[in-house]
Amino acid sequence: MASTDERNIRIEKLKKLREAGINPYLDRCDRTCMIDEARRTAEDGKEYALAGRLMLKRSFGKLIFATIQDFTDRIQISLNKKNLDEETFKFFEKMIDVGDHIWVHGTIHHTEKGELTLGVAECKLLSKAIRPLPEKFHGITDLEARSRQRYLDLIMNKETKERFVKRTKFVNALREFLNSHDFMEVETPILQVKPSGALAKPFKTHHNALDIDMYLRIAPETYLKRLIAGGFDRVYDLGRCFRNEGIDPSHLQEFTMIEYYAAYWNYIDNMNFTEKLLKHLLMTVNGSLKLNYQGTEIDFDGSWPRYSFRELIMEHADIDINDYPDKDSLVKAIKAKNITLEGVDYNKIGRGNLIDQLYKKVARPKMINPQFLIHHPIDLSPLARRNDDNPMITDRFQLVVNGWEVVNAYSELIDPIDQLERLEEQARAREKGDDEAMIKEDDFIACMEYGMPPISGWGMGIDRFVALLTNQENLREVVLFPTMKLTEGSEGSKSEETSEPTPAALQNAPTAGNDTVYPPMNIDNIGADNAKLDELFKSKVTVESRIAHSISSAAIMRGIAKHFGLNETNFWYLGLLHDVDWNDTENDMAQHGMLGTQWLKDIGANDAFCHAIQAHNAEHTGVARSNFLDYALSCAETLTGLISATAKVYPDKKVASVKVKSVTKRMKEKSFAANVNREIIMMCQNIGLTLDQFVEIGLKEMCEVADQIGL
Repeated sequence: MASTDERNIRIEKLKKLREAGINPYLDRCDRTCMIDEARRTAEDGKEYALAGRLMLKRSFGKLIFATIQDFTDRIQISLNKKNLDEETFKFFEKMIDVGDHIWVHGTIHHTEKGELTLGVAECKLLSKAIRPLPEKFHGITDLEARSRQRYLDLIMNKETKERFVKRTKFVNALREFLNSHDFMEVETPILQVKPSGALAKPFKTHHNALDIDMYLRIAPETYLKRLIAGGFDRVYDLGRCFRNEGIDPSHLQEFTMIEYYAAYWNYIDNMNFTEKLLKHLLMTVNGSLKLNYQGTEIDFDGSWPRYSFRELIMEHADIDINDYPDKDSLVKAIKAKNITLEGVDYNKIGRGNLIDQLYKKVARPKMINPQFLIHHPIDLSPLARRNDDNPMITDRFQLVVNGWEVVNAYSELIDPIDQLERLEEQARAREKGDDEAMIKEDDFIACMEYGMPPISGWGMGIDRFVALLTNQENLREVVLFPTMKLTEGSEGSKSEETSEPTPAALQNAPTAGNDTVYPPMNIDNIGADNAKLDELFKSKVTVESRIAHSISSAAIMRGIAKHFGLNETNFWYLGLLHDVDWNDTENDMAQHGMLGTQWLKDIGANDAFCHAIQAHNAEHTGVARSNFLDYALSCAETLTGLISATAKVYPDKKVASVKVKSVTKRMKEKSFAANVNREIIMMCQNIGLTLDQFVEIGLKEMCEVADQIGL
């Protein structure tokens, strides 16, 4: 039955209930206890009054079995027509539906199969649900649907509720530990006249009464320092912060952060306390100092090592940054080692940020067990204290776990002259167009001039650490209500019509729209010799990312050939050359595939080979897919994008770490690698492969060429 029809039936039941004088929405009920306590204390013959949501209902004529669920647990209930008045039995049978909240009173017993069951003597409807729940077996498995309809996720998925309970326990334990060590929780402004506390782009709004622009806080840092200057000894603020930057699985624009500051500490005191604090939290919440995150064991036991930028870069890149005191010489050293820093403009980046990008490329992905990164370049840390022995570095540390920067901490800068100079430098950078540069706060400088004690401070993203604790790849999985794009019919969207939620649809991956399964088709002869094909590829495909994509596509095509017993070499070349004209046609997609096949035909390539290349871009060339080769190439080259994107969210950014399940899970997350066309990937069905089979082939073959594609 369609959910719309079911909803109409339930609305009719509401009408009948009201006509019969029954209120379908009561204001309260009395319970003996929660379900988990009833299960713990149950004895045959003992009476309980319980309440919860009806999750399952099975009728066997004169006997009904059902399951109710509250926040703590589930329990089976039974209604026997022999032991109940006919009106109560009929009411439950006809008017109570799965999803309704009910109150039941009765006696505990065990069934013949030994299952604990409450035999119902009395029953009340507390609240009528008019929308049916998702199917019990499937629940809600799609990240997008779970994030939008968290209430359904919590109802249907026990693991979700347990994850958020663990988050609350973590936050409570964190507060308790800090409070027990003489820290005081305070509140600082979320709306600020000037954005401060970190290098980031802020959200901007307008205060109508004051007629001034205001900003959502990036971090509470400067306000907490004001409190230290005012005489507080140890303070912390745990709350929401905002950065108007990109969203990805490990970054959210609205997130929860804790910052604390302690007078008379330096960064070494802070490192010692951090290790003690986090070990305590792990034992309290996790019961162990070991975590398993996406198949990687992380061991928090023992003393956590401390490394400088210089030491890590020397170890992993064989470059001593002290030998290169300026940016240009360091750039030359990086290029000499054939190290590529994706997205870095060497003309614009400063030496400090260059060192940071180099570290993130060569070292951070390999840092699995907790370790402290120290001695950051001065221009990366405008609020940190200069090191007494080396004024080019700061007394700062970051705690890195599994490639994630979990904690950021300083010996704070308390010299007002030095601070003013650094903020003025940040202001000059902002004038040149750096939206993330810090804004100078004159009031904060004035506060510093009244004198501050030595301070060390600390900040940690709650979401990120909870994701580690609960083995989640995406931070949205540990935030109850993450920010989502508007959908048609949602609150705030242009359409105000009420739309039916479609969790069942959301959980299904898109299909190809063509049910035909094409028989395997071999490439016995391309028509051009391999040397000419190699020469064409090398002369036309010169961009590193496009080379990696082409090799990945070639590898998956070779894997398809292996699976079906076809010519592996010729399938390899089809994948390798499908984008041979990309540099010349990326701004004219109607020609993409058409120009390349002209070049291929000039060196002898046959029609079948060229047709597949034209058809892989069928949406623009108009050359329809019509056989096994066409569909194989289209789905293979598209799958490379999803696998690559999935690998890049892993701490080690290695395709070897990626599991089939991780990729198929991403198929359902429409916002992840949004430019990857899921419908084309599902065309694997047109060549006789299931999605799992296809992804398994793709992962195996991309592992074979991992060194060539940088994954």
